[in-house]
Amino acid sequence: MFIKNTGDFNLEQTFECGQCFRWNRRDDGSYIGVAGGHVITAAHTEGGIQIDGGGDAFLRAYFDLERDYGKVKRAICGDGVMKNAVFSGGGIRLLRQQPWETLISFIISANNNIPRIKKIIAEMCAGFGGELTRGGFYAFPAPEVLAGLTARDLAFVKCGFRDKYILDAARKVASGEVDLSAVYGMSAEDGRRELKKINGVGDKVADCVLLFAYQKYDVFPKDVWIKKTLHRLYLVGEKDIDGFVREKFGRYGGFAQQYLFYYGRSCANDEFALKRTT
Repeated sequence: MFIKNTGDFNLEQTFECGQCFRWNRRDDGSYIGVAGGHVITAAHTEGGIQIDGGGDAFLRAYFDLERDYGKVKRAICGDGVMKNAVFSGGGIRLLRQQPWETLISFIISANNNIPRIKKIIAEMCAGFGGELTRGGFYAFPAPEVLAGLTARDLAFVKCGFRDKYILDAARKVASGEVDLSAVYGMSAEDGRRELKKINGVGDKVADCVLLFAYQKYDVFPKDVWIKKTLHRLYLVGEKDIDGFVREKFGRYGGFAQQYLFYYGRSCANDEFALKRTT
């Protein structure tokens, strides 16, 4: 598939913004990753982006290609802060990821860093997921597979204290105690409650799953970094974030979160760039 580059899709920004963990940059600047059981390559070329693997229908859904991101940006760019944030990360697209993989990925992300998250996931897939190609790419292990394991079985992936949460999630999903399919039809509040039945899943992990897997775009995941960024740029205290986000961004809160998160991280050490310009 060839996508004419409109300025609303940048591979580095999309894959390096913290929403996904199975994409890797190659020496030539292209990316290779696994999504939905497909091995996919993506590269910027003259005039656009070339993506191979998965089939057009899957790629259109996964990369959210039917959405007018220009409209989204216009809706949230009501001040100088958001204009700067969108300018910084305007090529981010919110991927439509699979709920089970997203759930386990963000359980692993708790108190962790991206390189280590990616390594743990890669080891888990290689150990329990089944090989997709001879090139060493593996499917994400099904909940039924992980549900039959013990903490000792998971020891080699070195996920630490998260092992018990991964196993709890697998057993509750495999048994039907947690119904991931049902969350699609739930409100964000009800979906959050369903996901939090799993030990180790709090508001932040649940909100990441709701945004990145279920397209609950009014959800605004809050970690330490985004809280600091909002305080620095908007002088918003932690207890006031939810009301501020609802009023300012409404149904586009998730998009605003990604632009602000990327902006805050990319300009963290640049006092001039990361400034309050409301």
